[in-house]
Amino acid sequence: MRLLIIEDDRESADYLVKAFREVGHVADHAGDGEEGLAMADSGDYDVLVIDRMLPKRDGLSVIGTLRDKGNRTPALILSALGQVDDRIKGLRAGGDDYLPKPYAFAELLARVEVLSRRRGGPAEETSYKVGDLELDRLSHRVARGDGELTLQPREFRLLEYLMKHAGQVVTRTMLLENVWDYHFDPQTNVIDVHISRLRAKIDKGFERPLLHTIRGAGYMIRDGG
Repeated sequence: MRLLIIEDDRESADYLVKAFREVGHVADHAGDGEEGLAMADSGDYDVLVIDRMLPKRDGLSVIGTLRDKGNRTPALILSALGQVDDRIKGLRAGGDDYLPKPYAFAELLARVEVLSRRRGGPAEETSYKVGDLELDRLSHRVARGDGELTLQPREFRLLEYLMKHAGQVVTRTMLLENVWDYHFDPQTNVIDVHISRLRAKIDKGFERPLLHTIRGAGYMIRDGG
């Protein structure tokens, strides 16, 4: 997906841009409403993520102007104003979804993916293959080589997420938010325990390991090396 983040808080914007890029999406940033409107109007974006309270032009005004000009790019509004009346006002202004702050990135990502699919974005894959390791999401079947592997539900989700991002570094925070739905200290050892169990099941007895620890960064599943 190609996303535009319209957010005036630099720290929040940097976090979102980095987080979306880590999961394989392209993310641009605008720091105020006027810049955001110009970029949204001229760029081909799949989804807009717009803070409601912005300098120069507020988020609802940005969305309303885009809609008046015929721009139907899905827009998700982020706001510290989370009451029912606030959400209704945002949706009536042309927003497609409304997420109050604070939020978990995992939920934001899921909502953005839903908006992209509604617009006709790429369908979610139902199977993944890395080397001779295969995972089928529909049948919950995992196999490597000629043998089928038995995974616990959490191990399956962990492997599914790693294979979805094969060849990319997956951070501990990404795993906590997307596999465990936790939003806390990434130093917890719950990830290490499950990675160790998963590695024993998918790599033990095979000449070429697929699951790698990237020191100081996270984990990666890849074929070769």
